[in-house]
Amino acid sequence: MISTTTAGPRRALAAGAALTLTVTLAACGGGKNNNGGSGGVLTVATGSTGNFIRNFNPFAPQPLQATNGMIYEPLFHLNAAKAGEIEPWLATKYTWSDGGKTLRVTVRTNATWNDGKPFTAEDVAWTFQMAKESKAQNMYALPIASAGVEGKDTALIKFSKSAYTKEYFILGKMKMLPKHIWSKIPVKERATTLNTNPVGTGPWKVKSVKGMTMDLVARDDYYFKGLPHFKTMRYRSFTGNSAVTAAVTSGQIDWGGGFIPDIKKNYLAKNKNFELVNIPLATTFFLPNAKQGPTADVNVRKAISAALDREFMNRSVYDGQAPVANPMALLLPNYESVLDPSLKDAVIETGQGKVDQYLTASGYTKSGDAWEKDGKKLSVTVELVSGWTDYVSVAQLAKQQLKKAGIELVVKAESYAQWSNNRARGQFQMLLDNSGYTPDPRAYYAQLLDSNIPPKIGESTNVGNFGRYSNPAVDKALDEIASSKDPAKQKPWYYKIQQEFIKDMPAIPLFYAQNEQEFNGNRVTGYPTEDDLYAAPSIWLDPDGGWVAARIKPANGKAGK
Repeated sequence: MISTTTAGPRRALAAGAALTLTVTLAACGGGKNNNGGSGGVLTVATGSTGNFIRNFNPFAPQPLQATNGMIYEPLFHLNAAKAGEIEPWLATKYTWSDGGKTLRVTVRTNATWNDGKPFTAEDVAWTFQMAKESKAQNMYALPIASAGVEGKDTALIKFSKSAYTKEYFILGKMKMLPKHIWSKIPVKERATTLNTNPVGTGPWKVKSVKGMTMDLVARDDYYFKGLPHFKTMRYRSFTGNSAVTAAVTSGQIDWGGGFIPDIKKNYLAKNKNFELVNIPLATTFFLPNAKQGPTADVNVRKAISAALDREFMNRSVYDGQAPVANPMALLLPNYESVLDPSLKDAVIETGQGKVDQYLTASGYTKSGDAWEKDGKKLSVTVELVSGWTDYVSVAQLAKQQLKKAGIELVVKAESYAQWSNNRARGQFQMLLDNSGYTPDPRAYYAQLLDSNIPPKIGESTNVGNFGRYSNPAVDKALDEIASSKDPAKQKPWYYKIQQEFIKDMPAIPLFYAQNEQEFNGNRVTGYPTEDDLYAAPSIWLDPDGGWVAARIKPANGKAGK
């Protein structure tokens, strides 16, 4: 049965012309024996993350991938690949009032937690109230004033200031938690408790976590009738990109998302049913610590940037498939509607002359082939995940280029767990990372730049602004964008952010990140494609990966074993 519901008024998530919201339910119904999980095993690759640690705590610095979208779900699906497409998930309708300070959300009446208890509007209200009471649980820095229940199926959330363009986080990112479970955990322990057997509303339950294999099993009472299509979802982790590539190209993986060098030859040519879906959703950066260390100096950041030959990196590492980014770090063409017209032809400054100009301005002097200050050589350590071979190559090329410019770059490859922990706590000099994965340019810039998001260095965030950048002009611009639904009023503030980004370079843009997703068409079908981009196709993306995982099907009725 197909049911159409209303998901609130039409609004532009990105500044520009009003965008139509897609709100057709993929399926109705619920209850037991709904024929979900009728297939076999869906095998996916998580990348080079090493052994799994059994922790599904959504507040942890790096919970297991299955936490978001597969087990815990948001209120709506906001398609990360198509700005403006919103579909009901745990909620069926929402309405704003009071200039963006009041939000009413109508929840489903047929959803249950995987322990059999009903999902209710009270769970929604409690999740938001919990975020209000603890900064650690307010992962998206939402200005929540209060949260309660209005009637039987409506949650009423009030904000201390307009939250219109926090909509992406409120509706599409914040995961609903069961009050009957989490209210029993002391506030101070919620971010650190090991959530080994999570109780969620999603289509999967945890079956086993052993070494580098994790199995989820499909629920037989999921509220989307007929979903998911596989009985088991099997995650496989690896020690490095080479191991991932070997598994994907040999057909062991049904859905992968790792970088494969010369992918046409090394993957697509191996089997006529292998398919690549590559939708760029992010920008790759050198992410400097803006609070402490050598990169807290804007001139050092700009000098590092000017010393880099990005096009050479693109050709050498990505076969020319990763175009050089712009100095505003604006993801184009995705966010072209908010591009400052005066910056449409802006390019990143490069060359030794610029390196010399910026470092001299900060009091550095050349001693032989190296820059130094107060008798200390300019040296910056960049951290990256050891198994991400493309990033390792990028870092090694950067090391050579910076050495030529008189700057030492120390490349520190480490485990994913160590890297993500250092990132979350702001305990680094510079990272090789990427950011984006949202249809909303306000959310994109907020994740990068909003000083309200990160706690002090040493305390964790898994949302963004890991470099702890702070600029009152940028914060004001983000607030002004959030206070209006009128694109004409928002645009000047987007322009301000872009101008401040160029001035401060809080992140060093490299290129538009590749987002290669490999699908074994011998085993699976029903995944997003360029012609049917119903969600972002990335297995690791929160929460689009969960939306897709429930809808991907066995090819020709055949499933993995």
